[in-house]
Order: sequence, then structure tokens, then C-alpha cells
Amino acid sequence: MSKRQVFHSAAKNDAWAVVHNGTTVSNHNTQKAAEAAAIKAGHKAENAGGLGQAVLHKSDGKIREERTYGADPRNTKG
Repeated sequence: MSKRQVFHSAAKNDAWAVVHNGTTVSNHNTQKAAEAAAIKAGHKAENAGGLGQAVLHKSDGKIREERTYGADPRNTKG
């Protein structure tokens, strides 16, 4: 099974960014726009035959919500 592709929406330098594997993949003016982009990227990873996840952060860096796409991680072995 392929590794889950995780996209984070996080506050960065008075703006918001989507980060994947430590690299900023897009910048946004609002939290809402960054969250939408992270969710879209998670769905795109799933639709490409893999596993996706969007991790949505609060402005203080704490995780507010996680959304997984593809196989349910609670039901997988390995």
C-alpha cells in the first residue's frame, strides 16, 4: 500500500500556507483558502490511486481537524 500523502494548512509569516513533506506547495491570504487547498490536495492524492490527508491547523499551530482520504487508517494493518 502506498504511503499517505499529508498536506498541512498552517500559519506562516502573517499568511497561510499548504505544506507537504516540509515544503511549502502554495501560499494563501486566508486560513479558509489554505484549508480548501489542503483538502483539495488530499482528495487529489486519493483520486490518483493513493492515500491522502489534510491536517488543518489553528493560527497557534495546534491541530484543529484531520481529514483522511482513501483507506481508513483505523482499519489497516502494517
